[in-house]
Amino acid sequence: MDPTRLLLATLRLGGGAAPERLRAAWRATPTPGLERLIEFEGCALWLYRRLAQIGAAGTGGGPFTGWVARRARDAAARNLLVDTQATDVVRTLAAHDVPHVFLKGVARRAVAQRFPFADARATHDVDVLVPAARAEEAWLQLRAHGYELVVRGSGIRPGDFHLPPLWNDARVAVELHTASGPEVSPSESWRRATSGGSELERDGVTVRVPAATELLWHGLTHAVRRRAETFRLRVLLDGAAILAAGVELDWAEIAQRLDSAEAAPAAVARAWLAAAAQLAGAALPAALRSSPSRFDLVRALRWRSSVLRLVPPSARLAGVLAGEGSRLDLGQEWGHPFRRASPLRHSAQQLRAAAARGAYRLWRAADLAPASDGDWAGSRFFGQ
Repeated sequence: MDPTRLLLATLRLGGGAAPERLRAAWRATPTPGLERLIEFEGCALWLYRRLAQIGAAGTGGGPFTGWVARRARDAAARNLLVDTQATDVVRTLAAHDVPHVFLKGVARRAVAQRFPFADARATHDVDVLVPAARAEEAWLQLRAHGYELVVRGSGIRPGDFHLPPLWNDARVAVELHTASGPEVSPSESWRRATSGGSELERDGVTVRVPAATELLWHGLTHAVRRRAETFRLRVLLDGAAILAAGVELDWAEIAQRLDSAEAAPAAVARAWLAAAAQLAGAALPAALRSSPSRFDLVRALRWRSSVLRLVPPSARLAGVLAGEGSRLDLGQEWGHPFRRASPLRHSAQQLRAAAARGAYRLWRAADLAPASDGDWAGSRFFGQ
């Protein structure tokens, strides 16, 4: 049985195969090399929790399940450090009456009781949105409380949507944002983040998080901005966990934003939503399913698995090969150069992307496996 299909079938959060069929499949499926794919995708904690949920965490024993458990524990321990740092930041902001809203990973962790699996991946830093007029003051207050620059010599640059990252002895970076991204104004970001959001008590402090629609949108736009990582499983989880919870979402607002320049390139954004919905076991509204995506998550993982037989998961080349394969399937250009990229660096990026696309085309030509029919987590999966 194809281990990449089994991995996806297991990770699916709803509407998939019965636990007993998944357990049997894990007993029968060879796993050598799968560790590299799980490491690259950043889904060890997610997988471990799903294996435990279906009663397969110890299936077959051996080194694979032990490795997954160790990687999951490492991610969970890191998350606890992030939680502690987030609480300290909120205490400092509250002491100086600076309003705040959690963003990204710390926001999803705060609402994990409402959105199971929203916290099922490693979180590395603390992202907090504050009113633009108070941002520099809040940043200086953190400096006064012992926080130092993560990158020495960096200063506040006008126009950036977040201030230079800070950290203390915990070595968990903190980013104070004035906007949710470069494409949204500070005032609009604050309006969105505070409209319909929630206040939660955690560790003796009050934390604020955006509404579910904004959490989904933040996950999408953050993923699209990170070109090489847009379709990695850990990034797709940011949307799948929200979609799987079955909460009410403002789909009209999401559709409107998808049609604007805010979610550019729109084809990538729509494909990301479709892939997240597959992993959630949820259906998107008909209006968002009208244009079938050319992105095939099963094929993408097979390609990455092939790459990782030759390239370590931590190598930059692995990310380039994976990212360009996905972008090529979606008919996208190789991507925009980094800001302030020199002509030499720009040319190097183009050559690297062209080589990655050439390798993917050769692999596609030799790949004999049929394209996925979208039922990789359903009943027909076990009949193939």
